Amino acid sequence: MKTETIVLLIVVLGAHSLLVLGDCVFVGQNLKVGDSYSPPGQCVQFTCQAGGAITGKACPALATLQPCKMVEDDTKPFPLCCPYYDCGEKDLRL
Repeated sequence: MKTETIVLLIVVLGAHSLLVLGDCVFVGQNLKVGDSYSPPGQCVQFTCQAGGAITGKACPALATLQPCKMVEDDTKPFPLCCPYYDCGEKDLRL
């Protein structure tokens, strides 16, 4: 559900952004072409493209990997905020 919401948000805001030539406006943020924005508390990154389009990146979906513990930290910048597995001696990052 979260992924579908983000994709829908990107499409709607991307279509709206086409009215603004060269720059992008995303959730109140003015971005120049090539600039990226990560909303606080969300592990995603949005980038302003030419023509006012906005692209988004999110972490890959993970399933439980026993006996490891999944760790995530939304305070870190993307992609360091993406979840990873803490398996004791080795951490598995995707």
